[in-house]
Amino acid sequence: MKRILLLFCVLGLGQQLLGQTVLQNNPASIRWRQVNTQHFRVLYPVGYDEQAQRVANTLEHLHDPEARTLGSSPRKISVVLQNQSSVSNAFVSLLPRHSEFYTMPPQDYNFLGTNDWLNLLMSHEYRHVVQFQHATRGFNRALYYLFGNTTLVGMAQVAAPQWFWEGDAVATETAFTPSGRGRIPNFGLVFKTNLLEGRSFNYHKQYLRSYKHNIPNHYVLGYHMVSYLRRKTGDPDVWGKVTARSWNVPFIPFAFSNAIHHHTGRYVTQLYNDMAADLKKEWQAEVDKLQLTPFEKVNSRPSKAYTDYHYPQAQSDGSVVVMRQGIGNIEEFVELKGGTQRRIFVPGFINDAGMLSVAGSKIVWSEYGYDPRWGVRNYSLIKLYDRATHQRVVLAGRHERLSGAALSPDGQRVVAMRSDTDYKNSIVILDVATQRVSKTYDNPENFFYAMPRWSDDGKKIVMLKNTEDGKTISMLDVESGALTDLLPVSQENVGHPVVHGRYVLFNSPVSGIDNLYALDLEGHTRYQVTSSKYAAYNPSVSPDGKTIFYNEQTRDGLDVVKAPFDPSAWKTFETPAPSVVGSLYNNLVDQEHHANLLDSIPQTKLAVKKYSKFKGIINPYSWGLFVTNNLAQINAGVTSRDILNTTQINAGYLFDINEQTSYWNAGVSYQGWYPIIDLSAQTGDRETKKSDFGLKQKFNWRETTLEGGVRLPLVFTNSKYSRQLTVGNAVGLTRISDFVNTVSKNGVQVYKGPERVTPAFDSLVYMYKDQLNRGTLYYNRFNLSFYNLMKRSQRDFLYRWGQTLDIDYYSAPYGGSYRGTLFAVRTAFYFPGLAKHHFAYLRVASQYSQQDIETDMYTFRNRIARPRGFSYPTDQQFTTASINYALPLWYPDIALGPILNIQRIKANFFYDYGKGTGREYYYKPNSNVVYVSMSDATYQSVGVETTFDFNVMRFLPKFEAGFRTTYKLANRYENSGVVVEFLIGNIGF
Repeated sequence: MKRILLLFCVLGLGQQLLGQTVLQNNPASIRWRQVNTQHFRVLYPVGYDEQAQRVANTLEHLHDPEARTLGSSPRKISVVLQNQSSVSNAFVSLLPRHSEFYTMPPQDYNFLGTNDWLNLLMSHEYRHVVQFQHATRGFNRALYYLFGNTTLVGMAQVAAPQWFWEGDAVATETAFTPSGRGRIPNFGLVFKTNLLEGRSFNYHKQYLRSYKHNIPNHYVLGYHMVSYLRRKTGDPDVWGKVTARSWNVPFIPFAFSNAIHHHTGRYVTQLYNDMAADLKKEWQAEVDKLQLTPFEKVNSRPSKAYTDYHYPQAQSDGSVVVMRQGIGNIEEFVELKGGTQRRIFVPGFINDAGMLSVAGSKIVWSEYGYDPRWGVRNYSLIKLYDRATHQRVVLAGRHERLSGAALSPDGQRVVAMRSDTDYKNSIVILDVATQRVSKTYDNPENFFYAMPRWSDDGKKIVMLKNTEDGKTISMLDVESGALTDLLPVSQENVGHPVVHGRYVLFNSPVSGIDNLYALDLEGHTRYQVTSSKYAAYNPSVSPDGKTIFYNEQTRDGLDVVKAPFDPSAWKTFETPAPSVVGSLYNNLVDQEHHANLLDSIPQTKLAVKKYSKFKGIINPYSWGLFVTNNLAQINAGVTSRDILNTTQINAGYLFDINEQTSYWNAGVSYQGWYPIIDLSAQTGDRETKKSDFGLKQKFNWRETTLEGGVRLPLVFTNSKYSRQLTVGNAVGLTRISDFVNTVSKNGVQVYKGPERVTPAFDSLVYMYKDQLNRGTLYYNRFNLSFYNLMKRSQRDFLYRWGQTLDIDYYSAPYGGSYRGTLFAVRTAFYFPGLAKHHFAYLRVASQYSQQDIETDMYTFRNRIARPRGFSYPTDQQFTTASINYALPLWYPDIALGPILNIQRIKANFFYDYGKGTGREYYYKPNSNVVYVSMSDATYQSVGVETTFDFNVMRFLPKFEAGFRTTYKLANRYENSGVVVEFLIGNIGF
């Protein structure tokens, strides 16, 4: 069932309407170049040559070693280096087949480690290329030849859970780089904490996650599963064997679990239980040996929901400013004082640098900025909020790539790190008063600097420094620009340095557990400041120098704790013994036999060629049969999109299962210019059926439609609200021929002819004005949509605040055989409910549809929702309003074996109101007599929608389904009564 359902869904992805898609691409002004090796084509913007050469040589160097344990050698693939984005990410896709690297490095040291950013991306993403190649086998290979990449992707991901895909890639990056995520204790911290706190969740909950408890994502589960089995079996190829068996026959239920059992004697749930039990035992033994340092908790916990109080910043009045975030909280700045919590400010979409800086009344942080049109071009901005004046400003402008901001002690300057589009890094000083860059420090070696902090006197700045040989902490003399390394360069993943007096405090996972350490700048002695059970992070010294505030990991999130600033109590640092974490990653390194592979990258000078965007515009990636998501249409065709996301094309022959008709269709969407250009055409036979007045009616005709349109999607997000405006207009024609209308009553044909009529009464006929019969309709379609929606937490399924607006205007202003007009407005307003994660929302809509006695009228289809429980009467004017109150009822986390996993049950109580006015016309044949019936009526209903968020067959994307119970109040057309309907909501693809 799982396989068939997903197959239908993924096939439908290739057949979305082109007019609904906005591709993520670059400005048209960017010119592209390429370098080629035997197995890779690297595309890059002009000016990025140095890094493109390095990436191409490195990928070719990784090609065979990284593919060895899966036993598949990928064919040549294109890699696109995206240097216009400030998002630190990457992906591999087969839709179409290519990879994209977003090249701005992250500031968060627990993400980057001691690595070079591009090296980390290459080691991780190339493994996904290997996985897809390995998946192209057996039945999957046959599906690829028949249907293309869309089906291959769907079946490949059905036959191996997402935790394997990402866990295997994390294991690979860990083995091939000096500081992959598997080597960083913070990566698996929540998983470890849950286990040691007695939260040994079952496999379904650990993989599919939960709204009740905070469970790390499938990357974390996958890494521990993959590395554990490789350690347990001693076989580096074991996952290659498992997936080969599973991908050969992906349509067999639970093929992956059965394949694990075939090779290990354990099913997937048993393997998870073994892994969790063994790691828990090992971690507990490690914890039992610790001598924990004392501390005093600062924050209260008003809720049991998992919440982190990140990055404590001690203030002179005894308060502490933190960034609060959790399973039920969006990011917000909060003041902790006297056991209370006060919200200060809610920032926008944070580019988390792993730090926060506060000086006096000012707070600075990094936040994403967005280009209005181009999805790949975005920025990293330094924003400042002044609690005293309640003003927010952007420092250095809205087109910057700055992060890792820190305020000077007097609040007049900000130090930040700039990453340019050519992969060059620099340190800059911003003047708060002028909001401009006042000084830039040279960085000829192009070291990567991160997480800066000022000294108490504002004359020095400490920061992290990543080099080819590892990482250290450096100190910058603000006046002279001289830099001094404070620690030997090594693979120790130090982070969050803070200078206070003669000491520099910092985080380090050197023992396998993150703790605070201190370096005496005068005596050059290093100390261990804390010994934490799970982890300690982010030191901050009080202005009077008497107290250290820091983060301590607990079962319910990061707490803010404090301890005396007492160097005499600190322990002189000693190199610790290897940790349990190390036993996993060291085994991976030993099995791969390539620990220093990245130390010997070839320096081959590769030929540079121009890349023509138009030459690669035709790039088919799916073909053959496609099924739409509603399972109503089968399409035999082809879908194409170039790898720079400028042009999407589809063409095919469509069979409508409901109508039992077929037609040809084609569409092109060119998105390389500021406005999006959409063209589409279809021609073929159509059929539809109606049942009115006790009669059965069937319309058959031949239809040809051509349409061309322009859309302009614009993003205006610059705060905690997502804002987008889309305006579009399309012009089209629909030509109808060979129209036949067949009407029957009790199985006897009463009319067959070319008119769109039905004998409503003995001497009168009714004309269907929403149906064309012959001639040509020239139409215009204008659309405008706008939304302003507040960001949400994991538990929020609606918006606490927000507004949406949609306007549709359909008309026939260009002549032709028909005329008609429809104007519709829909709007929604979202408000917080009476309790957390409760939502009240109001929907209001109004529609005007032109009505006329003349028979050349065409009525465009309804564009607004009617009150629930009622059908769709034909009205000239219809206005509706809906009041809703939605809330979660239960987070059950119930798994019915491997078949069904229910995560959340929700309810939505509603009252709907509608008012319609209009006329219906009945014509007397062969005369000029027309009878008019008024359709004015009021519609009211109340009810409740009960929906379930669940997973099917251990499949990671969530489904939403349920039922609606509606009580209709009587009106002139319908009696009161109860209506029960089945609901299908979101599918989490």
